[in-house]
Amino acid sequence: MVESQNQTDQTSIFHLDSLVSNFRWLWLFLLTLMIVGENMLSTGPANDLTRLLILVGTGVVLNAIYAGMIWAEFFPDWLAIVSVVIDSVLAALVLILVSHPLVYMPVVIFPILVAGARWSAEIGLIMAVVVMVGLVLPLIQQYSANPNPSQLMNSLLTVGASALTFILAGVLPGFFVGQRVEAAAAESKVEIEQLRIATARARLVSEMAFTLSSTLDYRQVLKATIDTAFAAMAEVGTKDESTVAMVLLFEGDDGRLTVASGRNISRRDQGRKVAVGEGVIHRAVNTAEVTISNAANRDKSIAQFASTPGCRSAICAPLRAGFHTYGVILFCSTEENAYNDEHKALLGTFCSQAIIALQNAQLFEDVHREQQRILEKESEARRKLARDLHDGPTQSVAAIVMRLNFIKMVLEKGDMAKALDEVIKVEEIAEKTTHEIRTMLFAMRPVMLETQGLLPALNQYAERLNKNESFRVAVVNRGYDGQLSNEAEGVIFAIVEEAVGNAKKHAQASEIRITLVARESSLVVEVRDNGVGFDVDSTRSTYDQRTSLGLINMDERAEIVGGHCSVQSAPGKGTAVQIEIPFNNNLRTE
Repeated sequence: MVESQNQTDQTSIFHLDSLVSNFRWLWLFLLTLMIVGENMLSTGPANDLTRLLILVGTGVVLNAIYAGMIWAEFFPDWLAIVSVVIDSVLAALVLILVSHPLVYMPVVIFPILVAGARWSAEIGLIMAVVVMVGLVLPLIQQYSANPNPSQLMNSLLTVGASALTFILAGVLPGFFVGQRVEAAAAESKVEIEQLRIATARARLVSEMAFTLSSTLDYRQVLKATIDTAFAAMAEVGTKDESTVAMVLLFEGDDGRLTVASGRNISRRDQGRKVAVGEGVIHRAVNTAEVTISNAANRDKSIAQFASTPGCRSAICAPLRAGFHTYGVILFCSTEENAYNDEHKALLGTFCSQAIIALQNAQLFEDVHREQQRILEKESEARRKLARDLHDGPTQSVAAIVMRLNFIKMVLEKGDMAKALDEVIKVEEIAEKTTHEIRTMLFAMRPVMLETQGLLPALNQYAERLNKNESFRVAVVNRGYDGQLSNEAEGVIFAIVEEAVGNAKKHAQASEIRITLVARESSLVVEVRDNGVGFDVDSTRSTYDQRTSLGLINMDERAEIVGGHCSVQSAPGKGTAVQIEIPFNNNLRTE
């Protein structure tokens, strides 16, 4: 930005020098015209026309050089000063060589005007002195040749009037131009400052939106809220590092505010509950507008805090969405009149951004707590099922074994009636056990999943299937080494079981491949078979007519840990179930 400004200033200077060069052509033309005209019309002694034309010719040559250098954009400031000095010397020499110098005053005043307007009144005055030499030197020569006091006095008065004209021509343009430049500089400074503040405010709003949206962790959002607000307020003039800043939120139904986060607050105020009271906080809550107090030391709502003794200024902005106020942001400073309309506008903009982030974080926190609760309940249910399986079906199977041994003994004795009666009892126990196992099997969780993790559990699961089923199951791991929590791994294992169970029942597959791919921010698990496939959309559309909800179960399980499940299939092309679970909030903490 500075480089661009410098280029703009340099371009403006070149334009000004070009304008001076163009006026110099006019000046030299008028000077030539007057010299030739005086020489032709004068009845007195003739001017030294040759020398005068040489002077003017020199000026023409130099100005041609100046014009070429300006066109080439090489015309430094020192050369611009030298050109005006040369113009002043040329004007003085013309006044010395002509017979009637006063006639040339309107023309020779050109370099004086340029110097005063181009630089300053001081430079204009210096050039006026240089040109005045052309008036004074002939007077001295004339007095030396003919010392006539009366004539000298008249000449001195004439020269004095001319000198005054030269001085005014040099000083006044510089003075007025200087005043105008200073006024323009002051206006530019104000505009630049306003632009800086507006740019800073836009940058802060953008940064705050990015910062507040970069996390959904409620505690991190609160910390980012107060830190960003503190930086934003400092950007528009409040540089007091001792400023106390707080985010106060309504929690519970008692109507009190809780200090949720803060900057430069004491330990006594952390988590403290305070009443809205009377004062700046009360006005901000009730009017839903940013409120300033310049008498914070007498404000009852400020006096409740241990961190605010000595504070003289306060500003409070409501955190409001619609008609609901969630809390306030409070700033307190020891400086008098520390806050103004700029702070009100900035803090109001900030709060409108912050409340969205706080709402999102709060919703995410609620959802995360609910997910954790569901996972805990599910884990508890799985452990219970495992215990029930041990205490129920296992005992039933043991009873079946005992009765079979008894039947064997009865058959050896040849008591067929007794044996038939025992077989009927075994059948009843087996049917009951089968029902219990089928009920509990889906909810069972392998011990290896708890102790060694997902990958060993899947390998064990594949080995069991390969021993008992006609299809082959292969597990392929690409980079996963147990980053996910036990709950997330349990969800994945349950979905894999569901997908393999569906393939076993419906796919008529000869091969099932379970692939784990660890990406940068998530784990992707794919269960792919080479079976007959099915129409996914058609199956989903008839769920209301079915008792099995396998696809919905897989979707809901994945959503519990923030992931998603997708199914790709077509008749005759096999089926692929893909689960993606993000590492965020699901990482193992052990």
